[in-house]
Amino acid sequence: MGFIKLNKQAFYNNLDYYSHLLGGIDKVCIVLKDNAYGHGLEEISNLSYLYGVQHCMVRNLQEASIVSQYNFHTILILYDKPANNTYPSNYIFAVNSIENLKTYPSGTCIELKFDSGMSRNGIQFNQLDEAIDIIKQKQLKLYGVFTHFCCADENNDKTISQESLFLDCVEQIKQIIPYNFRIHCANSAAVHKIDNNKYDIARIGIGIYGYCTLAKNKLQPVLSLWGERISTRVLNSNDCIGYGATYHVESDNFIVSNYDIGYGDGLFRVDETQKVFLPNKKQILGRISMDSFSIQGKEECVCVFDDANYLAKIHNTVNYEILTHLSSYIKRYIKENI
Repeated sequence: MGFIKLNKQAFYNNLDYYSHLLGGIDKVCIVLKDNAYGHGLEEISNLSYLYGVQHCMVRNLQEASIVSQYNFHTILILYDKPANNTYPSNYIFAVNSIENLKTYPSGTCIELKFDSGMSRNGIQFNQLDEAIDIIKQKQLKLYGVFTHFCCADENNDKTISQESLFLDCVEQIKQIIPYNFRIHCANSAAVHKIDNNKYDIARIGIGIYGYCTLAKNKLQPVLSLWGERISTRVLNSNDCIGYGATYHVESDNFIVSNYDIGYGDGLFRVDETQKVFLPNKKQILGRISMDSFSIQGKEECVCVFDDANYLAKIHNTVNYEILTHLSSYIKRYIKENI
């Protein structure tokens, strides 16, 4: 069956890079949401724990329960709402709206998200007083305050204006809340643009997995996707391959093999209008099927891709989408080096 290799050496190289940039591993909050960007929640959690990562962020309570075995100091839950206040002490619930905040049980540990200009989730500036009143009245534990930049990898002016508004928000909260709380705003790109000494952690997602143009080629992709051979046959001139019979063999004694990865596994479909090549330079022949694809030759195992940027360009999308679409049931293997 097809599988995914996770390059431990590349992963630790990326952690080395961000640890140095931030001034210590204690300031890295690894983003593990959505199955660790397709890399495998348990596998990446384990590697992070062994490296010494102390903080992580997940999407929901289901993911939090999986990563809780790895003894992170804090687990920031981005979207789920608490049903009670009996969760483990390292669970922290992000507050995405004033309406959600009103439903949180007394004593819940929270981080207040501030909408500094992305206009997606978080408390707006004119809602701060109301939010702080609710926190005090319900005796919620304010563990932190954070925001999210909308274009840290593209627009410096927008990032600067968002950071300025966020820091104003933080100062206003500090005047009312009588204890210390952590503050953070940076993602993988933003850490290259702000003074990281001002903040307690940075939320590093795509950069940890090997992708961030601002890192100037100092990161290494962690994931590679592999297919195993299902069958092989010898075709002759004018024989066709795949759905629609769109690929026509040009010579006799043409050896073609079929491999067990397809769009049902998260490998985006291609058809006769596109040319896609594997890292070994062999072209995918015809249309990618739900469960398989074909190439010339008869190797037992082939690498489908080891750099999501290549397929992202083919499909006019971003590397995040290529990675997160990979099915969770594909077996992940941790390799010291690939």
